[in-house]
Amino acid sequence: MYPRILLSSVFKPFAVDDVYSREGSKIELMHNQITKYQGVFSIRNSFNSFGLHAIANNIEAPTTVLDFPTLSRFVREIKKGYDIIGIGGILPNFQKIKKMTELVREIAPQSTLVVGGFCANLPGIEKILDVDYVCVGEGISFMRDLLGMPSEFQYKNPHMFHAGAEVLGVCTRYKKYPHIAVGLGCSYGCDFCAPSHFFGRRHIKFYTRGRDLFEEMMRVKRRCGDAMITFVGDDNFLIDLERAEELRQCVVESGEIFDIFLFGSADRVMQFGPEKLAEMGAGLIWIGRESDVADYAKNRSIDCKSVVGALQRYGIKTILSSILLLEEHTRENITADIDAHLDCNPEFSQFSHYSPLPGTPLYKRLEQENRILHHIPFEEWHAFGQPWFVHPQFTLVEAQKIQDQAYTRDFLELGPSILRHIVTEYQGWRTLKDSDKAHLRKRAQYFGAQMWKYKIIARAIALLAPTDRIRAQALETLANITKDFGALTLTQHGVARGFYVTGRLRQVRTALWGDAIQPPTRIVTYNE
Repeated sequence: MYPRILLSSVFKPFAVDDVYSREGSKIELMHNQITKYQGVFSIRNSFNSFGLHAIANNIEAPTTVLDFPTLSRFVREIKKGYDIIGIGGILPNFQKIKKMTELVREIAPQSTLVVGGFCANLPGIEKILDVDYVCVGEGISFMRDLLGMPSEFQYKNPHMFHAGAEVLGVCTRYKKYPHIAVGLGCSYGCDFCAPSHFFGRRHIKFYTRGRDLFEEMMRVKRRCGDAMITFVGDDNFLIDLERAEELRQCVVESGEIFDIFLFGSADRVMQFGPEKLAEMGAGLIWIGRESDVADYAKNRSIDCKSVVGALQRYGIKTILSSILLLEEHTRENITADIDAHLDCNPEFSQFSHYSPLPGTPLYKRLEQENRILHHIPFEEWHAFGQPWFVHPQFTLVEAQKIQDQAYTRDFLELGPSILRHIVTEYQGWRTLKDSDKAHLRKRAQYFGAQMWKYKIIARAIALLAPTDRIRAQALETLANITKDFGALTLTQHGVARGFYVTGRLRQVRTALWGDAIQPPTRIVTYNE
């Protein structure tokens, strides 16, 4: 008889100024890190705590996973008498983790208490928190060892997804996009990369064969009825090019069309090639550009502008991530570095500060140099505000201003990301519609089937545009699409005006009450 287990994320609300959180820390990947400066055009969604679900589905013990409870909901749950309670979180939510561990000790002192997630790398955490175990690294093996289960296991992907929240002010919570945890980490070991070092610079593969991954993709596609699938956990899926090639072959042979979001370094993207990526089903790739002034092996001799452009020709979008406040950055070259990023014209951009998080070589070096500002609370130890270390060239206020300007320029000069997304898929349709490969022609048909709604969105963006430049971009996009897919119907014009109304209402709500959207609480039981 195995013990009963509770695995919980930290509690909400998020994005409020209190002892546990900060107003600027929204629990949304896109809106908090990538499209946060795009106002009503920002992409809003919420994610499951995929690590907790992956653990629960790969142990035999009866386990409840509690995603984003309120504090009172967490209290109600721990009163049920679980044998083991695990709490996962990141360092900016450390005070929430601390509060939850204190409540467990007070209300459920008989429970074995485990803390995991990236916060577990904090030096001396076991002296700060009254816990029985701290899990650093891959959590499934850790829990199986704790429970006395065999170390070997065949990974089973749980039902995980991200859910829409809003598009142009319209609620989209009904829409769920499935996730597959294909693995963990990256062996490249960049000095700032918390995931790479959290997992010991290992590329842990839950799916070693492309065919096994393809079969799981088919399963989740049938369950969710959507071709859009996100590969989570694996920070460089293309490290294993043999697996990627086997997956591509399976997809092409099946005739299935997928729209995959994955992480891949620029060197591996170019090795595999944009055409093969399109055949495999890649729709969005997160690429770490980092900086023109930094010497990371993955980007040596790589022209990121050419990489992004080559992907766009096949309709593949890019999240291009650059780092600000590198040691090499000066007042003279940092603007040029941002210029170089914008010149790549990616669909999505991330500008993160060089972030010395515990467990990384960067943290160890800056700690030895006495440059970590320990008076700054953990709630502010994230890459999207003021930094928490001393830079030789920039003050904390200057650093935040530079980041704000980078994001603002990205939006005002390149336009809303959702519009760029539309432009790239239209370009992919034009490239692939006359391909000599049947699978790529079928992919063009997939893009073409989206154009009716893209016409509506482009028209709505033109109506809501904050500048003449963005309005012109939207109208040009609309004109190009209508040449091939016909003019807007009266109904489509009406829907676009409806988006205009909901967009304006969102802007009013944001002005009066802020733009935080709390994630829904989700409770899932496994092995009951």
